[in-house]
Amino acid sequence: MKKLILSLLTFIVALQFATAQNEKYNIKVKLNTNNEGKYVYLAHYYGYDQYIKVDSAISQNGFLNFKGTESLKGGIYLIVLSPSKFYDIIVSGNEPNIEVEADTSDFVNTVKFKGSNENEVLFGYRQFLNKKSNEAQQLSKNIQSSKDAKVVESNKAKLGDLQKEVMSFMSSAVLKSKGTFASKIINANLDPESPKVLPLKSDGKPDSTYFFTHYKAHYFDNIDFTDERMLRTPFIHSKIERYFKDLVYQVTDSVKKDADHVLKLAKKNPEVYRYVLYKITNKYENIDIVGLDGVFIHLAENYYLKDATWLDSSQIAKFRERVGILKPIQTGNVFPSLILQDSLGKDYNVAANKAKYTVVNFYSPDCGHCKDSAPKLVKFSDDNISKGIEVINVSIDYEVDKMKKFITTYKTGKMKNLWDSKARYAFRNRYDVYSTPTTYVLDSQNRILGKRIPIEELEKFIEFQESKNKKK
Repeated sequence: MKKLILSLLTFIVALQFATAQNEKYNIKVKLNTNNEGKYVYLAHYYGYDQYIKVDSAISQNGFLNFKGTESLKGGIYLIVLSPSKFYDIIVSGNEPNIEVEADTSDFVNTVKFKGSNENEVLFGYRQFLNKKSNEAQQLSKNIQSSKDAKVVESNKAKLGDLQKEVMSFMSSAVLKSKGTFASKIINANLDPESPKVLPLKSDGKPDSTYFFTHYKAHYFDNIDFTDERMLRTPFIHSKIERYFKDLVYQVTDSVKKDADHVLKLAKKNPEVYRYVLYKITNKYENIDIVGLDGVFIHLAENYYLKDATWLDSSQIAKFRERVGILKPIQTGNVFPSLILQDSLGKDYNVAANKAKYTVVNFYSPDCGHCKDSAPKLVKFSDDNISKGIEVINVSIDYEVDKMKKFITTYKTGKMKNLWDSKARYAFRNRYDVYSTPTTYVLDSQNRILGKRIPIEELEKFIEFQESKNKKK
């Protein structure tokens, strides 16, 4: 009997040892929470404001234990108590056993780690930053509340010194921890250093634009695009968002040039490149800034249709089809040939229209939004026909009676009301009419100035075009 018990104990110990050997990560957490008996999740960032769950554990006496037989990919991980309450730590992928203990009322300043030099580096930096942030807030209060000019100037000087101290600490922390993932996280928070002296222009005056051009040229210097772990942090996403929002001139050629620049940096790592390409494409595929449709075409032709090896043949075909639709109707191109018929069957060629501006409005007589916007379109037409602005109302349905009823009901008779009685056109594929109303604005040469302009914005859009022409 004793031999049996001994053998059983030996088996249990061996099983426990084998299980421990198979564990690729083991994160033990102690928090003072009221989540007793509830599931707590381990998740990570992927982009800026979303996280992906990778594990769960039941809270027992304030203790949590996340463990698994597959290694965790490096990134910023979150201990998620609830959708609105979570705490982040760093996982480098090189520290399988991490112990975390903290008071949730002040996680950053009370947290302690075992088995993770990475987190000690990162939270040492965060604790310093918290301390200096409190000092900065007090100095700001002193500046706002004091009426003594000397006191104000003194506090401003201290605030400037404090900013220099923080920047110096961050740079030092990066150097001291060089080679760690934590140093890359700290570095990602650093803005490029500003030039101390401005170069002179040809007239001998300082070039004030140099600050901007220098900042933009070095904006991504502190982001490591070679490290896939950066995808599981908010930094690549937020940097790209800010770059295209604040630093890129929103015209097609400028956006294409800057997109190429960022994608060249991202190509150092296949996964990072794939993510960055997706983010830029997603931003510009259906952007509401008129005239930037050429950006998506550029990205599709030069990236997705050339080296997107992760896409299958059906996905590639969809990109090719989308480019085929969008390229002929790109802003600046002459509007494709469109010969339609009026309610009496008479042909009308849109290209023959020589108005100063032509509005081509594709609608469906059954579309609720089209019905709602019809009075606005009628008013726009009535107000602007004397100014050389022509409205062409194109029904995409193939029933003339529906069009006639729409004309009568919404009093669109003063416009040119047309339909495709000969079924020549697939409006969705040829003119990208995937929803109605879809509105184009053409110039006197039938070149496309804009598309998908909301009917209530037509007046402002044409006024903007007029102001551009005057400047020219």
